Amino acid sequence: MLKYFFAVVLFYNSHIIAQDYLKLYRQHIPENILTDEVLSKSLDLNLKRNAELNPELIYLTLKYYQQYDGSKFDTKLFEILKSNERVWLSARTQWAKNTIEKLIATENHEIIRNAEPELNKLVIVVRSKEDDKLVDLTIAEKQLRDFYIVMFYNKDSKMKFDENTDYSYVRSQIESDKKRYFAEVKENPELLTSPAEIVNNVTDNWYLLLDDKNIEASELLINSISDVILDKSRKKYSVFIGGVFVNTTINFEESITFPGIDYIVNMNKYTSLPQFSLGVGYKLYFDKKSFFLSYVDIQGYYSKGYSEERGEESVVYNNTVISGSFTTQELIRNFDDEFKLSSLNSYGLKLSLPIFENSFLRIEGGFNFSYNSYIYTPNMHFTYAKYRTEYGSNGQPIFRETLALGTQTITDEIKKEYFAFIPSLDVSIKIDSRFGVKMIAGYNYAALNIFYNTALFF
Repeated sequence: MLKYFFAVVLFYNSHIIAQDYLKLYRQHIPENILTDEVLSKSLDLNLKRNAELNPELIYLTLKYYQQYDGSKFDTKLFEILKSNERVWLSARTQWAKNTIEKLIATENHEIIRNAEPELNKLVIVVRSKEDDKLVDLTIAEKQLRDFYIVMFYNKDSKMKFDENTDYSYVRSQIESDKKRYFAEVKENPELLTSPAEIVNNVTDNWYLLLDDKNIEASELLINSISDVILDKSRKKYSVFIGGVFVNTTINFEESITFPGIDYIVNMNKYTSLPQFSLGVGYKLYFDKKSFFLSYVDIQGYYSKGYSEERGEESVVYNNTVISGSFTTQELIRNFDDEFKLSSLNSYGLKLSLPIFENSFLRIEGGFNFSYNSYIYTPNMHFTYAKYRTEYGSNGQPIFRETLALGTQTITDEIKKEYFAFIPSLDVSIKIDSRFGVKMIAGYNYAALNIFYNTALFF
């Protein structure tokens, strides 16, 4: 395990932590390069690019700049450097394409999703020349080349070249430890913390796997990105906060009755009350072959209203019923006719199923079940009356009876409760692997949330 840890340290030391190449190789860079702002930046960029392509190019890159005489570069060395760059670029591109092809053949969405984007970054179209080939180096040149590579691996700017040290052997030991790391995680993927760890190490050290007969890159990735490590890395847990801007699930209904009066005042209003919302979620995965319907996202949330809706219900009712010689008249009128709907609170459970995903966008279908309550606050004052009048044969009233007469004031708050089912389409824009913005839209509902996803392992 100590060697395994050493290999991991080497990987992160050499590739994840940004190198300052001018500082690392300062003692091997001519002063006329270091003091020239343009040339020093050019060297730094070329060292970074070529070290990431293949550390063997570090020697040729430094040699090219070391031959600068203050006015011109050696064009022959330039052609040799570019020829070697093209060889390695072509080799890396072909290796990456072959690896991607084998991963796609698995039809395993999770493996493809985790590995293909990084591998695609290595694919670069190169116009090779017929005479492109790797330069033949002398034994002394190979010793210096491997010295530079060891400096790169160890990130040690204070290393001094020692003619008595076999740097080819030191290099091979370091690279053997890296390959041992690959072999160990291939056999035991639980040693990994996430798929990104193995994917990054494979793409950063592709040249070590290029001709390795024992460790084939696609097999390594397929075996390493196992169910166990996928389950570790999946962002199964989420928290979100946001706002509900449209929620027209409120169907306000209220009936007002009066003593002795047959007529009922029926109030009805569809409205929307905006809300703040917060919640948590958990993704339950059950299929890794494809993204479509590969999990169900179970979310619980609470939404609190921060606005109110005011309305008016003007009532002027006058109705007369004639029955033989009798007429019955009902009169209702209100002088205060306002009411208010407020404090919409929702407790909900939402189930979301994945439909489509790419590098920055995710689309899900949602089913929202919620218990809702709001406050109805009336401010109404009614007068009402009911009379029965008897008419004689001449059409003149001969008797009048008051059946109902009074006033009614309604000001008491009433809590209204209801359940709602809201289908929706959810579109998430990923800010990074954990943060994002989700837009939720339904025929009677619209919301916007900021979410944070985590696997709770890091």
